[in-house]
Amino acid sequence: MKFRLIISIAASLLACSLLNACFPLVAGGMLTGALVASDRRTSATLLVDKEIIIRVENRISAKFKDDAHINVNSFNRIVLLTGEVKNEEVRLGVEQIAKEAENVRSVVNESAAVIVSSFADRARDTYLADKIRARYVTEGHIQASLVSTIVERQEAYLMGLVTPGEGEEAARVASNTSGVLKVVKLFEYVDPAKLPPPPAIQDSSPSSTSTKPAPISEGKESPITKVPASGTPTAK
Repeated sequence: MKFRLIISIAASLLACSLLNACFPLVAGGMLTGALVASDRRTSATLLVDKEIIIRVENRISAKFKDDAHINVNSFNRIVLLTGEVKNEEVRLGVEQIAKEAENVRSVVNESAAVIVSSFADRARDTYLADKIRARYVTEGHIQASLVSTIVERQEAYLMGLVTPGEGEEAARVASNTSGVLKVVKLFEYVDPAKLPPPPAIQDSSPSSTSTKPAPISEGKESPITKVPASGTPTAK
């Protein structure tokens, strides 16, 4: 009897854990859909960027194994490499892998031949990235999803298809965030005149409408700009 009771309790706990595990997946899917809706990349480019990240990460891991702790990000087919490597030879090697990957337009290699970051260091960087994203909305009044924000060793890298004003505001917010040592802008700029008008303010009446977004043309690649924390943007 006791054995059956134990089995029953175990089965119930397992069912609950599975049900609880399903909710984050659903919620995550809803969140991803919302982010895609406000992303200025085309759906095809979003898919290509994900494929690039997986492809480059797998090739780097297969070749260098523990000699490289590399984080790969891709936005509009521009690849950003951050993290730590064993030496300069490995650093150049991971860059070459990224450059040779299919569909990659260009590579920005910000990896460094230093000691691998600790769990505490990575947790701090994740916290800083989340903090910056929150401040985009509360202080910069721009959509956080417009800017891909990566923090590595307390250095913030900003990628995205933005207007010049949005780019400057995002850099200002990031550089004024406590704990950030440096900001690197890797934006591509779009013409503000080609952006869709903001959605109409909806009221409680059934007849309220919103403006349908129009297609957005992608701008030219911008030069990399570095912004010292709490400083003024300066060209690299």
